[in-house]
Amino acid sequence: MNVDEIARLVEILDKSSLSELQWNSESERLVLKKPGPAVVHVASAPVAPVAQASVVAPAPASVSASPAAPATPAAPAVESGLVEIKSPMVGTFYRSASPDSPVYVEEGGRVEKGKPVCIVEAMKLMNEIEADVSGTVVKVCVQNEQPVEFGTVLFLVRPA
Repeated sequence: MNVDEIARLVEILDKSSLSELQWNSESERLVLKKPGPAVVHVASAPVAPVAQASVVAPAPASVSASPAAPATPAAPAVESGLVEIKSPMVGTFYRSASPDSPVYVEEGGRVEKGKPVCIVEAMKLMNEIEADVSGTVVKVCVQNEQPVEFGTVLFLVRPA
């Protein structure tokens, strides 16, 4: 991602009602946040040395580059013996196939290994997320239509 692309994203965020914008690729991670001056963090894979630069955009912004750090989404405290079903991608979490459809699973409900438990929409593609384990859903950790990151805990399941 180059400076012009970052400046364009800063402009889009500044004109939108969004308070945060995140973008990830295999080698880069970009996070833009409001209110106040937008700050841009770009992390590149530790392949080559990276220098710091400034972005000139309608809203004041700064760019700092550093070696990529693994994303560590906040995870709820896990009770002993529970299995986490995590998001395999960045996207929007949906509990059902459509607004009119029933949710895939409820707290206290049963899940079977390999069966869909939710959908994560990424770039207009609806990706069914399947259970890694059979058991009982103890907790739904994400609200419907909430953005999720790679590794975000979606469900806690007690294996059966």
